[in-house]
Amino acid sequence: MPVLTLLKRHALRGTVILISVFITLSLASYHLLQAQSDYNSFIKRLDYLFYDWRYNLLLDDERFPRANETIIIVDIDEKSLAEEGRWPWPRDKIALMVENLAAAGAVVIGFDILMTEPQINPTRSLQQQARLKGRPDLAEQLEGFILATEYDAILAKSFSRTDIVLSFLFQDDATIKVGQLPEPIYQLTADQPARLIAIRANGFTANVPILQQAATSAGFIVPSIDGDGVLRSAPMVQLYQQQLYPSLSLAMGMAYLVIEQTDINIRPFSTDYDMISKFNFVDQQIYTDFKARVLVPYLGPRGQFPYVSASDIVHNSFDPEPFDNALVLVGTSSVGLADLRSTPVGTQYPGVEVHANLLNGLLQGTFPVEIVESNTITALILLLLGLIFTYYSSRLGPFQLTLATIALLIGLVSFNLYFWFEQNISLPLASSFLLALALGTLHLLEGFLSERKAKRHVTSVFGQYVPSAHISHMLAEPARYGFAGETRQMTVLFSDIRFFTTISENLTATQVKDLLNRYFTPITEAIFNHQGTIDKYVGDMVMAFWGAPLDDAQHPLHALESAIEMLTILDRLNPQLLALGYPEIRVGIGINTGPMDVGDMGSSFRRAYTVLGDSVNLGSRLENLTKFYGIDILVGPETQKQCSTWTFRFIDKIQVRGKNDSVDVYEPLAPIDQLPSHWPAELALFDRAYQAYLAQEWDRATILFTELLFQSTQAALYGVYLQRIESLRDQLLPPDWDGTFLHTI
Repeated sequence: MPVLTLLKRHALRGTVILISVFITLSLASYHLLQAQSDYNSFIKRLDYLFYDWRYNLLLDDERFPRANETIIIVDIDEKSLAEEGRWPWPRDKIALMVENLAAAGAVVIGFDILMTEPQINPTRSLQQQARLKGRPDLAEQLEGFILATEYDAILAKSFSRTDIVLSFLFQDDATIKVGQLPEPIYQLTADQPARLIAIRANGFTANVPILQQAATSAGFIVPSIDGDGVLRSAPMVQLYQQQLYPSLSLAMGMAYLVIEQTDINIRPFSTDYDMISKFNFVDQQIYTDFKARVLVPYLGPRGQFPYVSASDIVHNSFDPEPFDNALVLVGTSSVGLADLRSTPVGTQYPGVEVHANLLNGLLQGTFPVEIVESNTITALILLLLGLIFTYYSSRLGPFQLTLATIALLIGLVSFNLYFWFEQNISLPLASSFLLALALGTLHLLEGFLSERKAKRHVTSVFGQYVPSAHISHMLAEPARYGFAGETRQMTVLFSDIRFFTTISENLTATQVKDLLNRYFTPITEAIFNHQGTIDKYVGDMVMAFWGAPLDDAQHPLHALESAIEMLTILDRLNPQLLALGYPEIRVGIGINTGPMDVGDMGSSFRRAYTVLGDSVNLGSRLENLTKFYGIDILVGPETQKQCSTWTFRFIDKIQVRGKNDSVDVYEPLAPIDQLPSHWPAELALFDRAYQAYLAQEWDRATILFTELLFQSTQAALYGVYLQRIESLRDQLLPPDWDGTFLHTI
């Protein structure tokens, strides 16, 4: 190869690498420095398109479920305007609507309309004209009609029939302060407003005081419009004068569930600022972005909720049955009243139905989530993709590079869709897509220009990011796996920190959190290392199971090996904890094998993939009994039977509370080929002692258990038997007594 050609080829390669690095760093920097506040760049607009495409992909009733509560929209539509006249209508007509809806059984009525100015009493106007015309007698005669035409008071009185939630607007202009605001739902401390990142208001346009005072509450109706004019998100709360006020949907949900104040979680966003990360709505956690916004959980195109014409409500010519215990939103779909929005599921979408979707999401507890860390995660993905793609590109020929680019694009989209469909998490896609496309094209051009041919195949870059073996297998063969309930032979493990209540009493809340994090992380890794599935964490307790969703023919052995590794981890962890000033941690572990019901279980509000059944309950009881016997691990009979490569010490024949049958329980000692030399003799002596115990030869059993007590390094069990023998000596045992001990805990 001529030297000049070689130099040109290296120069081309160096230039391509520099361009690749520049593109990668530029896109990563965008997400770290600019994306959080960007609303209108090319990348952001492309992300908007990806979001809308992804949102409508496979959108059905299961994607974002409907709440059990009925939500109905009373529509000030074209028909209503034609029959009742142009908007605004007289307040007595709205009062008639309230009366009819309340009579039909509506429990909450929310108004997506403003009533900011008092309605002039026509009788008082006539009185004024009569006095000006020199007719004081006529003015006096009209006095008796004043109350009948005080339409604001009439409307306010109708509000007593049911819960009424009004709406208001926040303004940027501090000079605008119209009407009366409702009570706030959260009072910030004196230093929080300056640090809090939230949508702030300086003024407001609210309802006349007589109506607001009669209403249950009110919520703002300010939309959150993206840079392309589409309504994808909405703030749940806004900040005004150190207080947080709710949106219309949140105010309606709180009125329906009789909540006066909501529990808001405020956490640090940076060293100088805080953010609202979530708020607790009854038993549900609603996550928000850094400005307390949620992505609107649209159920589908316009018309997902029943619409009833407002004129039919006025004339009481509607079917009242659907309104019984319903939440009603009064709004408009009329083009002339300008409350139509562009949304991911369609243009000309009534704003009142946006509130209905938000209210449904609150009651159901299902929202798409845009996590605060999404831009940081995306930046890291971009850096990894850019560096890996640049490194491997020189080893691929044009055809291989094309396949790799296509595979990468498919992988990125699949990765993004996984989080969307499985976790309801929205991650940016445009920059990753552009990076893969740009680098693929750049390196493909380099390959053609330099006429290089590949020397080896490269695995898909996306394979670097497969989260776990479980998910990898499930994605590879989705038809084999599901969340439908079924009964399987499985193994369950319960692990609990001994005396955790005492430990936590001597630590601060921050120290307890730190201690548990240091403990749970390696313990969880041990479970995952042995193909286990985490069921749940409850305080300091860990529950895991083996045999689902993936089949595992050796699930008892894998569970046992996981438990042993957990104890080994604690031996390494405890010196670290002591160095930090924390107490040592000891755990009790219960393992049981047997038939269990596994599947997606729970309520319409919250579900979980979990296991149930008697075998599960026994596993929990075994964990609890480890303290009684003074051992670390206690396993059921089926686990012991299926772990044939291990040596076990028989512990006891027990009967747990609520069960009639007794079971043998065991302690795992070591693999058969690794059993310490002292154990065979000790196990043989224990067997003799236990046989004497079964034969009710109390003196002989006492001698043998006492010998074990002084010989063994793990003697707590033998002390249990010695105490039990003293209790049994004076009892008259039944003829069929088989040594079963009844545990009442």
